Amino acid sequence: MRGVAVVNNPQKILLIDGMSFLFRAFYASAWTGGYRQTSQGVYTNAVHGFTKMMLDYIDLIQPTHVAVGWDVAARETLIRSQWYDGYKSNRNAPPDELIPQFDLVKEVTDAFSVPNIGCPGYEGDDVLGTLSTMLAADGNEVVIATGDYDSLQLVSEKVSVKILKNGGKHEHYTPASLLHLRGITPEQVVDVKALMGDASDCIPGCPGIGEKTAHKLITEHQSLDNLYSRLEACTPKMRAKLEENRDQVYLSQKLATIICDVPITFEPDQAKWEYENTRVREKFDELEFGRSLLSRIN
Repeated sequence: MRGVAVVNNPQKILLIDGMSFLFRAFYASAWTGGYRQTSQGVYTNAVHGFTKMMLDYIDLIQPTHVAVGWDVAARETLIRSQWYDGYKSNRNAPPDELIPQFDLVKEVTDAFSVPNIGCPGYEGDDVLGTLSTMLAADGNEVVIATGDYDSLQLVSEKVSVKILKNGGKHEHYTPASLLHLRGITPEQVVDVKALMGDASDCIPGCPGIGEKTAHKLITEHQSLDNLYSRLEACTPKMRAKLEENRDQVYLSQKLATIICDVPITFEPDQAKWEYENTRVREKFDELEFGRSLLSRIN
């Protein structure tokens, strides 16, 4: 990865999945049919919820640095769409009330001096994977906050993942807790998905193999490569499925693997969790956020 500076002293860095936070914030408030708006008619429900969630996780984690990773390209221009035309082809356009908030939320994070990081052709997961890999290699403690279980493949001794749940709760994953709760290692996360596929992302997987069977096969054989080198150990029916769909399974593995060498530029010093109180208050006043969030600003 180009342009990533080394943090001289180990730090605690919070990496936020921007799209995951924003969509969750939007739908958490939109299900009642009411959308928060300013007196000028600007929709702010997703931005308000995002900001609250960001501050909640900062209070919880107490990071020294914070950055947000974003998707910045249409599906058709994603590198994975070049590998597989059907990738995420089932995605609908976002609601009209949400669209203006994509830019507005970045104005809020910018007011906090929190970097917004993205790269054309890549997804937010890839940005977070690249940042977490490099920052952890420099000895920093990294916490990823996301709603995407794919990020569990990034878990390591220096990288933990908090999976957002409803009601403001989360699941915290380290290598030990991932093994305890799900019975797999970070390296096996992708191989399980390669077999079972993922309907939400249109990753095909192997027809006829669901999550339970995929999990069983990978835990028994340790990896996808080992499984394919030992097909004689499978039942004739299972062996036929795997042989027939070998190319599709390995394509699914490629699609599910987070890219950790995205060409982005990132200066850790720019991500220090420190901000100008006046600048944030002005943005909050502009968006009419009210006392609940204003009270949380130092």
